Amino acid sequence: MIRFVAAGPRAFAIALAGAGAEPLICEDAAALDAALRQLALRRDVHLVFVAEEQAEKAGVAIAAFRARSSAGLLALPLMPSGAHASLAEVRILVEQATGASLI
Repeated sequence: MIRFVAAGPRAFAIALAGAGAEPLICEDAAALDAALRQLALRRDVHLVFVAEEQAEKAGVAIAAFRARSSAGLLALPLMPSGAHASLAEVRILVEQATGASLI
């Protein structure tokens, strides 16, 4: 069974807990950095969702997590909008996984 974690503000983490994620409440960048350091050591976690707003401010922590862990990390937007950095990241991941170019 795939184990996934939602790290971010209370509303974000609790909302994804409803979908089966382990909630990890991180209200600020320092808390997210500490959480990602701990999650990188856990081999039972396969996927980590992070609130996009926090991910934009935690580039170094996310890069360090990705270097240390085999788990996937995906930033998800909290609010609907036309331009999300995470959507571009998802497009790149899908293109790499499928070998196809998405327009």
